[in-house]
Amino acid sequence: MAASKKKSKKQDRKPGRASSSQKSKTGSSSAASPVQEVLSDEERNPAGTALREVGLTPLAMTWFGILFLSLAALIVYMAWPYITAVVFGLIVAGAFYPLMAFFADRLGWNRGISAALVMLIILFVVLLPVAYMIVQLIREVKVAVDSISANLTQDEIKEFLFGDASWFADLGRELFHYFDEEYSLQNIQAMVVEKLTGLSSIAVNSLQAIVSNVFSFLFQFVIMLIVIYTIFLKGPRLKEFLLELSPLPREDEELLIDRFNQMNYVTLICNGLGGLIQGVLAGIGFYFAGVTSILLWTVMMTLLAFIPLVGISFVYVPVCIYKFIIGDYWTGAILFIWCTVVALVVENWFKPIFMGNRVQINSMLVFLSIIGGMTVFNAAGIFYGPLIV
Repeated sequence: MAASKKKSKKQDRKPGRASSSQKSKTGSSSAASPVQEVLSDEERNPAGTALREVGLTPLAMTWFGILFLSLAALIVYMAWPYITAVVFGLIVAGAFYPLMAFFADRLGWNRGISAALVMLIILFVVLLPVAYMIVQLIREVKVAVDSISANLTQDEIKEFLFGDASWFADLGRELFHYFDEEYSLQNIQAMVVEKLTGLSSIAVNSLQAIVSNVFSFLFQFVIMLIVIYTIFLKGPRLKEFLLELSPLPREDEELLIDRFNQMNYVTLICNGLGGLIQGVLAGIGFYFAGVTSILLWTVMMTLLAFIPLVGISFVYVPVCIYKFIIGDYWTGAILFIWCTVVALVVENWFKPIFMGNRVQINSMLVFLSIIGGMTVFNAAGIFYGPLIV
């Protein structure tokens, strides 16, 4: 009897053990499902999981974002007086960084020596000639205005404008009659000289403001050089630091930087070389056409060549019309053909080959971005507009 009772107890215990083991198995299986759900949440929302790991609640992250944006806005506000120097430093550094990478990476030179060498190239090849041309332009503007205003009294111009057999005189009389104005030499001369004087005074005042405020100009210039040298010397580390601050995925950040560098290259290098070629070749045509103030017109055409579709036509078309007015028809026609061919070849052959497939952007969009940029940022808008777009 006692043995049978022990066997029955053992048999009673076995189902209990089995049931407990089954419970543990079911418990472990039931405990595995929340883990799987957490893992699936991590896969679906890695950012939220990272926040939970750090221990920041959404409210804390919101306050952190507000604080971060406020500090960023304060930094921009403090740097705003020098924003032009900083932006131009970024543009110039981005344009010349391939040369820096060639010296430092390809040739294996010391990074500091490579940065100093590229800085010297920028200083002596680009900036000093620009400073010299600014000083010369102040003189050229006055010479050009005096020359044009003096030539308006020549007999050839009087015959072209007021002669009985001149089609231009008939058109002028009709236009002036429409606006209830007297069609006379005095009115035309006063109008032209007034417009030219207004334009020249704006240019002269702007240039003189730069020259007179030497300290501010030099300070901005030094800031630009510091920005350029810093990017050359610590470009990779600075890039990684900024990318760590950005909330975008790394692929999007790299794409954004690549697009900025490509647009910077197109704006400064491609358009700069294209504008220089157009300005110099058109200036040579002006020289052989007997036009005075060659440096002034060459610089103006070089800058205006940044604007697509119209470009240097803002300068050479009025000059050709002026040649027709004074009766120099052949010179005006040849100059018009020469400048038009130069502009078409550079815009439709040189620039597409030089740009390659770096940036595909419509010319009308570039034109509107440059005009809008110049409206908001003045002359710097030539560079700001395309970069923003």
